[in-house]
Amino acid sequence: MRITVLGSGSAFSDLTRFNSAYLLEADNLCLMIDCGSDALRALQKAGANLFSIQDIFVTHMHADHCGGLPAVLTAMHVLERREPIRVHVPSTQLEFVKSWLANFFIYNERWSFRFELLPLDAGRRSLAGKIELAFIATNHLEKYKGDALKAGVNPMSFAVIALDGKKSFFFSSDIDSIDEVDRYIDSSLSFVEAAHLRLEEVAAVSKKAGDNFFFTHIPKELETNGEWTKELSGRFGTQKLNVVHDGQIFTI
Repeated sequence: MRITVLGSGSAFSDLTRFNSAYLLEADNLCLMIDCGSDALRALQKAGANLFSIQDIFVTHMHADHCGGLPAVLTAMHVLERREPIRVHVPSTQLEFVKSWLANFFIYNERWSFRFELLPLDAGRRSLAGKIELAFIATNHLEKYKGDALKAGVNPMSFAVIALDGKKSFFFSSDIDSIDEVDRYIDSSLSFVEAAHLRLEEVAAVSKKAGDNFFFTHIPKELETNGEWTKELSGRFGTQKLNVVHDGQIFTI
């Protein structure tokens, strides 16, 4: 598997990081995990082939994880893509996404390629080749659920692990506690989003995690000279903080 970091920034990171977006390639498979608000620019900067992406998976409906979807699909159309694509979104918000895209005039009747909107739920699914994806429900949106339900929205959020034989790539997406995903951080390659974790958790994971573990979704406070980075060093003695950067490519 080859993983390209398209966007490693938080919702409010600095100008060196795009919002959450990752490209996973294996055998004849090419998919995106998350499609943050500036994903099109991230894909262009990485030199990605917009015609090769077969699936886009959205882990939850926050703009920094899904807001780039209309622009990416529109760019594919303008470039006259012909191959179909599948877009997987949380099942409880599938109808919203269908309406949302239609309001950008994105629908199959006028598009250069066919796109299929599919419901995403916890569980496993097999893709082309040997890759299997497992989606794990997380509690990131639980704090909004009361108000969301009043507005007619049932929010869902997921972490994902990609399995290729004995090799595995884990992406937490947004989580509010490392306890939700602790069992997966020893995968062949693990990306855990740091923006909502307590500093105590960041410090504890940094101490025990190996070189296969990286933080992503980096707020400016966790950059090299950021306020949180200095606090991690001063309060917890954290000397090493593995973080990914846009444009990095990992092969496992």
